[in-house]
Amino acid sequence: MASGAEQSFRTAFEPHRRSITAHCYRMLGSLQDAEEVVQEALFRGWQRQDEIRSAAATRAWLYKIATNACLDLLKTRRRRTLPHLAAPSPSALPQLGSAAEEVLWVEPAPDALLEAADDGAARPDVRVSLRESIGLAFVTALQFLPPKQRAALLLVDVLGWGPEEAADLLDTTAVSVSSLLQRARKSVDARRADGTAPEAPSSEDEALLRRYITTWESGDLAAFAALLADDVRLTMPPQPEWFSGRATVHRFLASILPAEAREFRCVPIAANGGLAAAIYARPMGHDAHYEAAAINVLAVRGGLIAEMTRFASPKLFPLFGLAVRLPP
Repeated sequence: MASGAEQSFRTAFEPHRRSITAHCYRMLGSLQDAEEVVQEALFRGWQRQDEIRSAAATRAWLYKIATNACLDLLKTRRRRTLPHLAAPSPSALPQLGSAAEEVLWVEPAPDALLEAADDGAARPDVRVSLRESIGLAFVTALQFLPPKQRAALLLVDVLGWGPEEAADLLDTTAVSVSSLLQRARKSVDARRADGTAPEAPSSEDEALLRRYITTWESGDLAAFAALLADDVRLTMPPQPEWFSGRATVHRFLASILPAEAREFRCVPIAANGGLAAAIYARPMGHDAHYEAAAINVLAVRGGLIAEMTRFASPKLFPLFGLAVRLPP
């Protein structure tokens, strides 16, 4: 049973857990890593709770502990990325090689992170909306920043902190934070221009997702391809290959899906501020359970699917509150 002091600390921490988890996800590019760091921050905070001088200081103090835990992890961790940034050119052949397990990939996160009540969403001075701040394009662009630039950008442009507040957290000066921000903004603006920033899905977007699911489950590749933009991009971490263009993506799927001989069931979800689907699969013609296969995150532009990022990792499903197996 928790002591009174421990229970009091947890009560102070819990209102900030989701927003701090979102902050750590942006820092690290992985919700699994973020949740581990939040647990580490909770332990560090419990050990140092005597440093809290007022309830008003709790939020900044917790963010400092969590940010420093992220910075410590990033000293020993390779940078996360996505296939189209790891390989400069799209794949020409409609086939896959071995998964690139040695590469750390950016991972998806559920839109539950958007419900972070104490984040900077209502601050008029934030430069990046809460929804965009968990978008794949933005989170991936962050991974190319040096860790301290990354932290400064998130504190000021996402959470709405002032440079002086950020400087205090990072144990530096406001002048130094301004310098970090200038370089970080330039880099992120250049990289996220390559992606589609998520917007709140409209009813038309949700109808598009339903058609996506229907055509994927039915195996109607012609109808599926009609949902794609001319310049659609398909990436599939941990596979290093990526494909660009409607005709190329159609040709790749037409070559690989019949060989897999699987039936699919899809569940609509919301991930990284936009549309997504959880994909389950089973062998064709078998009355077996459907097993977790992939989380597909979509980006929409002009009523068509502009990007598909397929995360083929069943271990991600519990992070979305999803079962790893569905009944026949």
